[in-house]
Amino acid sequence: MTDKERLNWLGKTYGAGLISDDAGRWAVTVSGMQNVPDPDKASDISTLFFVEAQEWKGSIRKAIDFAIKTEKAEGKEASRG
Repeated sequence: MTDKERLNWLGKTYGAGLISDDAGRWAVTVSGMQNVPDPDKASDISTLFFVEAQEWKGSIRKAIDFAIKTEKAEGKEASRG
């Protein structure tokens, strides 16, 4: 998979967070909550993500690839635009 394909997938996955921890690990998760943002303009939001230990990966690429693989294994697609 190319980086362009990874970014295209991530860009179409609404509500997903690409996050890092203080140990240099990366994860993509859709498990969490936030206040409802204004759909017409950028606004401040507060977000809380829950990341399972298995989701943490050593690179951004591996984190995105894991999220894509997990989505396919579950037979569903995350919210897409």
